[in-house]
Amino acid sequence: MIKSKFPGHQVIGQFVMTGLLILYGFLFYAGFYGKKPVPLFSGLGVLVVFVTVAQSVYIIAQMKLNYKRVIIDTNLKTISFKMFLLPITRTYHMDYFDGYINTLVKDKYGKYPCFYLVKEGKLMYKMSGRFYSNLDELREGLSCLKDLGFMKYSFSQSLKIAFGCRIGIA
Repeated sequence: MIKSKFPGHQVIGQFVMTGLLILYGFLFYAGFYGKKPVPLFSGLGVLVVFVTVAQSVYIIAQMKLNYKRVIIDTNLKTISFKMFLLPITRTYHMDYFDGYINTLVKDKYGKYPCFYLVKEGKLMYKMSGRFYSNLDELREGLSCLKDLGFMKYSFSQSLKIAFGCRIGIA
């Protein structure tokens, strides 16, 4: 059984984001249900809603996309994705996926390897060297899947990935 490992700075980031979620929940409650509630349709009320709700949704989306624990059971040939905060786990049999593609992602934090699990020409799950310190070990756990090759990462590809479009994979 292979379990993903987060680098130290990512673990700290997860707890900071969790703390921000708690803070935003407190601010929302204090802003609208505290001793001096803010009117919802005032300038301050709109600001409180934007900061607390919009930022919370953004943080939860980031946690859903990037902070998943990956567990690969090589004996049962399954892969599981568990969210950091919520007890939501999705488990798939390896036969569910067509294979995986490799890519190299470059952003403001540097350059790091990344690979995506593919189902019917659609990129389903991302495993990134930025978020997992044992990416090579995870790739070895996927040895029963077909390596679909290297895909050059570009901004247009990232938009397709974000909106769930099919990409040209042979």
